Amino acid sequence: MPRRQYKRSPHPGVVLAQRIYASGDSAWRARYVDPETDRLVWEKLEPALRTREARRAWAMRKAEALSHRRAELTSGAPRRGRTPIDHAIKDFWTSCEARLRASTVATYRHGINHFESWTVTTGINLSEDLTPPQLRAFREHLITCSKRKSVKGGRRGLQAASSSRRHPVTINTYLTSTKVLLNHWRALGLTPDLTKDAISDALKRLPVPREDPEFLRPTQIARLLDAALRHDTAVYAETREEHAGQRPRGTTPRHPPITPLVVFLLLSGCRRGEGLALRWSDVDLDATDQDGRVVGEIRLRAEATKTKRARTIGLEVSPVLRRVLATMKLRARKTDAFVFGGEQPYTQDLIDSARARLQNEFGAPAFTWKLLRSTCSTYLTNAPGIWGNAAHFLSAKQLGHSVEVAERHYAGVLRSVPRDARTLEAAMGIEGALGRIMGVMGAAGRPHARSVRTLEWQPG
Repeated sequence: MPRRQYKRSPHPGVVLAQRIYASGDSAWRARYVDPETDRLVWEKLEPALRTREARRAWAMRKAEALSHRRAELTSGAPRRGRTPIDHAIKDFWTSCEARLRASTVATYRHGINHFESWTVTTGINLSEDLTPPQLRAFREHLITCSKRKSVKGGRRGLQAASSSRRHPVTINTYLTSTKVLLNHWRALGLTPDLTKDAISDALKRLPVPREDPEFLRPTQIARLLDAALRHDTAVYAETREEHAGQRPRGTTPRHPPITPLVVFLLLSGCRRGEGLALRWSDVDLDATDQDGRVVGEIRLRAEATKTKRARTIGLEVSPVLRRVLATMKLRARKTDAFVFGGEQPYTQDLIDSARARLQNEFGAPAFTWKLLRSTCSTYLTNAPGIWGNAAHFLSAKQLGHSVEVAERHYAGVLRSVPRDARTLEAAMGIEGALGRIMGVMGAAGRPHARSVRTLEWQPG
């Protein structure tokens, strides 16, 4: 009997087999050795591969890919793992909570939760399976998907899709959060098909119109400062202690003082968290400048800043701020460690409640704590009499951001700053409002209740 001639397979290493079920239905499967694990695996073919030619072409492509991967592993390439996406995200949150602020983690959660839900819907279970086309599909999903809103009259937490689309700023925030997650995985080797450029190209930000930064005008700043002063001088008509004769009547304040914090954030440009974390040990009221004049300075510790970089704020640009801090220092107790709060710092909820009262009850203009920082940067960058040609550089140093940010966002925004204004309060035109604050802070004891009625806001 003649010997049977052996024919080389067009797809070596990949065997196609048909499986017939008890119901009579059939399905084609491929058998091959996975180069990552060196184990025999079976892969079910897609129903679209119905013809023999289509299955043969698929098997040839698969054999070529397996051969190429074996060559990469032989040359020293790392093996692909099998990391479930939910486990990888859980590890990412553990890492974030150990090194990032709670507010930053909360911002990341919104976008990453959308990404995790999308992977579940599309059937992507492993981080190693992510590819650039899939990331582009996720970006299109964010763009085309409509917003969700709470159902009026429904149970708590029930949401439904609305007719409006997400704002580009919201989409960009989600894309940024997802890129942080993917780059973290890329550094750990969990996304072998993704490079830094591939992630950036696939999750490209949407164009957003950029307006000039918002800031408070002099009249608005004066209204805010007078509202803060009325807030701090408001007292109870009579408390139980006062009725019992344990203290003079009308001397119990209704709210914790907020005026010093408003003045500090406005004239220093510090972030809200930097102000709340400020300690008296960080304030040197006797520091001198190059000419030997006592001007004072604030040294922000690296762990208290958002950028994790220490910086120094000289108070020569705002003598009133030094006077405010000096007055607060004289009244502080020896056990007070924090400038705002005493033994324990003010909490975010406390100052947010105070901000709402200022706007709703005391006539302050609409503002945020970040708006005070933006206002300070706007005046410092555009005040020719304070730092001259070095305004862009020195304002960026004081605010703790790059010179590029100062030039791109704040330069040329405000043109009404007087050339002879040598201090920040003079550039803002708020000497009168700050004078009223210093008059109240310098008075011995706490102001009487009738002083609240006399502090009506006057323009200018």
